[in-house]
Amino acid sequence: MNKLQVISVLIVILWSSNLGYTQDIAFPEEEPVKEFVNKDKRQPIYIPGKCAPNELYYPGDNQDDWICDCAPGALYYPPNDTCYKAYRQGPCPQGEYIVLVPGKAIPECKKNPCRRDNYVQLNGICHQLGKAGGPCRPVSEGGGTLGINLTTLEIECLVGFDNNLSLFKVPPKECPPGSRRNSKGKCREEA
Repeated sequence: MNKLQVISVLIVILWSSNLGYTQDIAFPEEEPVKEFVNKDKRQPIYIPGKCAPNELYYPGDNQDDWICDCAPGALYYPPNDTCYKAYRQGPCPQGEYIVLVPGKAIPECKKNPCRRDNYVQLNGICHQLGKAGGPCRPVSEGGGTLGINLTTLEIECLVGFDNNLSLFKVPPKECPPGSRRNSKGKCREEA
């Protein structure tokens, strides 16, 4: 056997011996909400396939005590034992969305004045939830994105939140024909 074959055999053996010991991949929520962190400072996590849609895996007060429950901003709907995002169609007929009416414990389907899923009315105008550039000022000016307040479940501008955040700032202008942008963002003629 040559070196390449030996290395290949070792990789297959190591890989196959670890199959029984693999674990699910878990992702902590992006920003822990202090009301949802338990006494041991453990926070809910998302494990793909572990819980139903719109649910997170929440820690209990004991080290090995975990349970699936509605994620922040989702409402538990008892008639079908499922969690749905607030102000989305969910189990409701076309043109309605699920909301928690103040003073009530069970969410209800209400007419969506915008008649489109993921759209809500603010100040008499329909806007898409989570889309930057709606009724909220830009993040760079102290504004945010239209969304659901996770504590009050009301529609509002979520300050400092923008779904379009990026690791890279790409200048909006295009370079003229026959040139291209360099790493500093300047347009330079091609040689």
